[in-house]
Amino acid sequence: MRTSCLLIIIFYSKALLAQDVHYSLFDKTKSLLNPSLLAYQKNQYELQLQRRSQWSSVTTPFNTFSLSFNAKDVYENISAGTTILNDVAGDSDFSTDGISFSLANRFTTDENFLSASLQVGLYQRSVNYDDLIFLENEILKNSDFLFFDVGVGFSNYKILRPKSAILLGVSLFHLNKPQQALTTNNTVTLNPKYVLHSTYYNELNARLDISPAVYFSSQGKEREIVVGSEIAYKLNNTTSLISGIYSRISDALFFTLGLQKSDLEAVISYDINTSSLSNASNYMGGVEFSISYAWDIVKQSKALKSQEEFS
Repeated sequence: MRTSCLLIIIFYSKALLAQDVHYSLFDKTKSLLNPSLLAYQKNQYELQLQRRSQWSSVTTPFNTFSLSFNAKDVYENISAGTTILNDVAGDSDFSTDGISFSLANRFTTDENFLSASLQVGLYQRSVNYDDLIFLENEILKNSDFLFFDVGVGFSNYKILRPKSAILLGVSLFHLNKPQQALTTNNTVTLNPKYVLHSTYYNELNARLDISPAVYFSSQGKEREIVVGSEIAYKLNNTTSLISGIYSRISDALFFTLGLQKSDLEAVISYDINTSSLSNASNYMGGVEFSISYAWDIVKQSKALKSQEEFS
């Protein structure tokens, strides 16, 4: 019964083929949220890993993994990043593997930091038919295919007061509508995805920071809205405790907990399912974690070195 239902979903639902992977910690992997955010990272370099596992209480878990390397200001105000993605869904091992490359250019005014970006990617999708049960004969065109993907992103980081700022962003993915056919039906394409997001950063006092955020995405008939806030409590000059509570409207409530120590950050989240599948899942959703490490390499000009030698 489980494999039959999954088969129906995969081969008869264009909506599933048109949806992207998603994280509850949506702001950690910049390339999946908005590649223009590369221009705002604090350090020169960042290595970030993220993994999510969900629906283990219902069926074979859906697992998502990504690894990103981002470099700020590699040439003047241009930043670059690359992300490796692996996603495996259910009994059919319906998988998406690929790599994306992003470039972001930052423009600075008196009160605003603007950024525009371009992202390109190459992905492979595949399915394993061995453990699937067909309700009727199917003409299978292939078990895997490659597709090229194009996206753009725009954002504005505005300092409101010395202790507060707001980030506004919009990103568009799959602008080329790549084909997603696993059968002889060549009309199945990956729907363009539109993302709007905003975060308000506010330092309440010397130890407490709060960052309420809102996320909205639209892809085909699918909509996703997330609202919530992160709270960071400074334990000392180098260490902060991170926590948060968010709601994915009509789908899940999730909590985050993490630690930031110097340039290393580790955060974990857990979803409590509140959708119509809550009875089947026993309200269990997904476990997710993100680990990132950021660093700087100080570059000195020849003139500065000469001054130091003669000082």
